[in-house]
Amino acid sequence: ENLLEEIQPNIIRVIPKIESVNLERNVIKSIHPQAFTGGRKLMLLNLYGNQISKLPSKGFKDLLSLRFLLLGQNQITTIKADMFTGMRNLSDLDLPLNSLTALPPNGFKPLIALKVLDLALNKIQKISRKAFVGLQELLFLNLDNNSLKNIPTGAFKPLTGLEMLVLDNNRLTTLTSSTFEGLHNLQEFYLRNNEIDKLPADVFRHTPKLVQVAL
Repeated sequence: ENLLEEIQPNIIRVIPKIESVNLERNVIKSIHPQAFTGGRKLMLLNLYGNQISKLPSKGFKDLLSLRFLLLGQNQITTIKADMFTGMRNLSDLDLPLNSLTALPPNGFKPLIALKVLDLALNKIQKISRKAFVGLQELLFLNLDNNSLKNIPTGAFKPLTGLEMLVLDNNRLTTLTSSTFEGLHNLQEFYLRNNEIDKLPADVFRHTPKLVQVAL
């Protein structure tokens, strides 16, 4: 909570044992691609509440131990796979309150251990059919408060471990049984405050473990 505007290169190289960095509520606009070089022990990086609009390509590649990356309340507009290169142990990616409008193919593919993905309160209108490729370990996906009108067939298919899906406060008009293909471990589903007037009788045929639904 200061007035830092940028993260300079090699800022943590001289403290190789550091496990947590909190840069919450500064005015950071940019991150140098070598800012976190040498941070192999870092487990938590908190960049919540800054003014970051773009993540550097391969900027987190040294953060092999990182578990939690908090990027909420910034101005991030795009997601690309190379932003997350090397982050094979990340379990929690928080991106609420940003300016994302679309989820491109393979954007999260390097995040093979991700358990929680929070994309609430963005402006997402479009999800690629391959947006969630690589996220077999994901347990919780939050897409609350976006601008989604439809979900492409097969978009959720890679999410074979997903247990909770939140689609509240969007502009969805319809769902089909194929929407949930692959979600055989889904237990909770939230779809409140959308524009759906009818659901097909077999809409939940791919979700045998579902125990809680909120429409």
